[in-house]
Amino acid sequence: MCALFLSLGNAWAQDITVTGKVTDKSGEPIVGVYVLVENTTIGTSTDLDGAYSLTAPSTAKLVYTSMGYKDAVVDVNGRAVIDVVMEDDALLLDDVVVTALGVKKERKALGYSVTEMKSTELLRNKQTNVVNSLAGKVAGVNITQSGGAAGAGSSIVIRGGNSASESRDNQPLFVVDGIIYDNSTVNGGNSGTDGVTNSATTFSNRVMDINPEDVESMSVLKGAAAAALYGSRAADGVIVITTKKGSSDGSVKVNFSSKYTYSVANSVPEIQSTFGRGSYDMNGDLQTDLVTSSWGAVNNGPVYDNIKDFFQASNVFDNSFSVAGGHKNGNFYLSASRFDQQGTIQGTGYDKTTFRFNGEQKVGNWLTVGANVSYSVANTRKTLTSSGLYSGGGNGTMTALYGWSRSENMSHWINEDGTKYRMFPNHVLEDEVENPYWIINRNEMTDKNERITGAVNAGIKFTDWLDLNYRMGVDSYTNDSYTYIAPGGNVSEKYQGGRLSTSKVSYNYFNTNLMLNFHKTWGDFDVAALVGTATESTQRTRDGQWGWEFAVPGTVSFANILDQNKFFNQSHSLKRLVGVYGEVRASWKNMIYLTVTGRNDWSSTLPVDNRSYFYPSVSGSLVFTELLPKNDVLTFGKVRGSWAQVGKDASPYSTNTYLWGIQVVNGEFQGVGNSWTGGSPYLLPEIQTSWEVGAELKFFNGRFGIDYTYYHSVTGNQIAAPRLCQSTGYIFLTINSGSVKNQGMELMITGTPVDTKDFTWDLVLNMSGNRGTLGDFVEGVDYFYVTDAQIGGVKAASIPNGGYFLGMTGNYWLRETEKVQDVDKKTGEPKVDDKGNPVMVDKEIEGGRYQIDAATGLYKLQGNTTNIVGNREPKLIGGLTSNFRWKDLSFSFLFDFRLGGDIYNGTQYYLTSLGQSMRTLENNRTSVTVEGVDSKTMEPVSITYKAGESYNVNGSVRSGEYMIQSYWSNYCSNAYNFIQSVNWLRLRNINLSYDFSNLIKGQDVLKGLVATFTANNLFYVTNYVGGMDPEVSMGSGTGGSGSVGIDYCGVPSQRSFSFGLNLTF
Repeated sequence: MCALFLSLGNAWAQDITVTGKVTDKSGEPIVGVYVLVENTTIGTSTDLDGAYSLTAPSTAKLVYTSMGYKDAVVDVNGRAVIDVVMEDDALLLDDVVVTALGVKKERKALGYSVTEMKSTELLRNKQTNVVNSLAGKVAGVNITQSGGAAGAGSSIVIRGGNSASESRDNQPLFVVDGIIYDNSTVNGGNSGTDGVTNSATTFSNRVMDINPEDVESMSVLKGAAAAALYGSRAADGVIVITTKKGSSDGSVKVNFSSKYTYSVANSVPEIQSTFGRGSYDMNGDLQTDLVTSSWGAVNNGPVYDNIKDFFQASNVFDNSFSVAGGHKNGNFYLSASRFDQQGTIQGTGYDKTTFRFNGEQKVGNWLTVGANVSYSVANTRKTLTSSGLYSGGGNGTMTALYGWSRSENMSHWINEDGTKYRMFPNHVLEDEVENPYWIINRNEMTDKNERITGAVNAGIKFTDWLDLNYRMGVDSYTNDSYTYIAPGGNVSEKYQGGRLSTSKVSYNYFNTNLMLNFHKTWGDFDVAALVGTATESTQRTRDGQWGWEFAVPGTVSFANILDQNKFFNQSHSLKRLVGVYGEVRASWKNMIYLTVTGRNDWSSTLPVDNRSYFYPSVSGSLVFTELLPKNDVLTFGKVRGSWAQVGKDASPYSTNTYLWGIQVVNGEFQGVGNSWTGGSPYLLPEIQTSWEVGAELKFFNGRFGIDYTYYHSVTGNQIAAPRLCQSTGYIFLTINSGSVKNQGMELMITGTPVDTKDFTWDLVLNMSGNRGTLGDFVEGVDYFYVTDAQIGGVKAASIPNGGYFLGMTGNYWLRETEKVQDVDKKTGEPKVDDKGNPVMVDKEIEGGRYQIDAATGLYKLQGNTTNIVGNREPKLIGGLTSNFRWKDLSFSFLFDFRLGGDIYNGTQYYLTSLGQSMRTLENNRTSVTVEGVDSKTMEPVSITYKAGESYNVNGSVRSGEYMIQSYWSNYCSNAYNFIQSVNWLRLRNINLSYDFSNLIKGQDVLKGLVATFTANNLFYVTNYVGGMDPEVSMGSGTGGSGSVGIDYCGVPSQRSFSFGLNLTF
């Protein structure tokens, strides 16, 4: 009997093969789920189909674990097939994030704000510029596109700008797979004669070289505490990009995606067609000779829609291919992509080809080695938006287009015999405005960027608690630009024989990083530490040549230009940095977390005595729900805080002033030249000191969440080059002076109103507001201009002594004044004269009537262009994302919004000055009324100028038509007429996709098929009228306060519709 029971027991406990499939609640297979026989080391992982197979005792229990899902424990009970549906764990879905130096940390352990976006979210509305994928989705992140031109870049600023210097773009540091990745906006031109100033055309930012399909995740490190370990370049935040790698389950996955996009120009300014080309003189006579403005008579002839006809629909083709695979000891990822974009302007476009390889291999149980390399080549075909500094009558395509009268047929740019059509053939070329069709068909402007990045890394695992990692990386690219102005253009006389310019910018970055990691647990205490050292070497060179007047027509070559008309230049910079760093992290009972970091850098760009600078940080968090009874309402609660410092060095060669020989005559140097900017041998590093506090709450098992942050930062010892007295021998002088202060808040609210097997609805609302100011500055500098974004007397500027960091200065109409006692600016005390009598001065009355100048009969202008007229910083920005899923059908949309912040409508200024603006149709140009006070007596004055009548203005007889035209010219001089505090609500994108994978189950080859439809920029509601899309900025100016908030005749933004397929094999 005993033998019988023993034999039955052995039979009952025999091993069997268990197979099955693991899915989520929607039926989707879950890849990489670890299936373990409980209390043993026997286990396996699910494959691409969620399938698994292993041998286990028939009485055993199987444990299923996967990040983002709750563990499942299932009794075998002799079953050979066990399918498991795993439940989402909302508290763990984003529990681990990538932080500084690629270190993965639990989110609850962080004492600062970090936002991570996964590949699925980034590719939901795939953008060729990965920066644009963050727009409206991350609190505290402000993204501004430089226009709708093909290949146009974008700027990204986190929590406001921290440096006032034009040599700093205030954009975050980009790190791709541990390698610092340059994101410069490369201006490849040789001089202002190219017209390639940042305000005259658009450039690509270099993160566009990344293939978005390669990105696995992007982490936005916002505060100084989050980024401090990366060193000097991380003071403006860090974007950590992790690219994809192969799986470890032994499978090979092939993916192909293809997308077609159809785009049209959006937000094109409306042009009046009532009045034709011409202008009236003082006698009331209509002048049309050599006049291109639209102040003429009523147009009774044909009306041409020149703007609509000029833009074309754009086609974009985007294809990407990847192969990924691996096994438990190694993996690989290989990809290739091709992107072709046709511009909305004829002849313009952007194309990009990329390749990437990532690989990793374990050697034994103690060594892991890896390598990655990427190659990209991008070509941009573009055009100038406005004129170069010395280009004469108008090489700018967009300014010429918007200024072209609708009474003239702009498409008539060439005669039947192939010669150039001229509107004013009896005048010299340079006096005419160039026809946009001539510019895009005869001139040429291109750039080519070729880039390679790569890294090798090795990790040695000494014990379970100690390892050593080494990484060496390279980022290298060349940018070749080419500008050709064809002979016969309406440009300055010396360029009418043609002009050629080429430039090559080379960038080479090399870095190494050695890091020792320690991690140990003692009871309730968990301790981790790291120490490391980093070296960086950054080298930039620029070689340029330009010349004019081709000796033999039709041959475009420098060899065809006379020596005296050719110029060459070359520049070189080299920067080295060495840093050592360390971090200690400790936690108790997974409830209290504390992190302390420190880094010391030595930079070659600072004076020898000041090259070394140290900056620490401390951060911590308390998960207070660990102290509370478990409940289903408040399921997670954390408070956090941090304090940190980050040092910033200077740009290369800021400590000295260099001279060079000039004016070569008969082979001899006839003098020396020097930079406009003088150096300083006493520079100190900038130091940013910041702190932040925040709280994170999750309710109802993660169905509703709130994340709030308040931050404050001051960046002192600003390294800047303000305009000082020219008796110094320089126009600008590099100094340490002043500080930039930023303070603000960030709020993110998440919710899942519906969560069932077949239907899910998720919502994410984020919003943020920043207030940036410029602190005390060197005496005598009241306004700090750091960008070439200026038009119509309005300039982008930073205002010292507590003024706006994103300010604007300009002219305005004077208002009536009253007598008030003057005040001493230094002491704040009222001024008195020698006899004790108050010193009285004239002060404008806020909201008072405008002054009228008797000399002009129009409003009196405050001629000083340094008046503060606006603040370009929004009061609040944010976005609302909504995702719906019903079975295999998914739909999502993104709204983003902006409240406040001034924009200067330079487009309307330009149109108004030429009589093209709709606003100039006031009273059908029959009359205008000037009403205010006399500028001398302050007595009320009201004058109405009527067409067909004459007026005596300061002893001069002037026609009513002339005065109406002069009124609008006077109107343009008042900056406030074109400045508006702007609000908008924008439907940025909608996305619709259907996953056919369940319909093709059982296929041996095709494993997945997803079809997608995406629409971008469908509409927006705004109080901003008459200009371009208010989101874009004037050109590509990013230095200092940048060119955001200045709208001037750019290439319109685009509305696009995309159709795509994603296939998995």
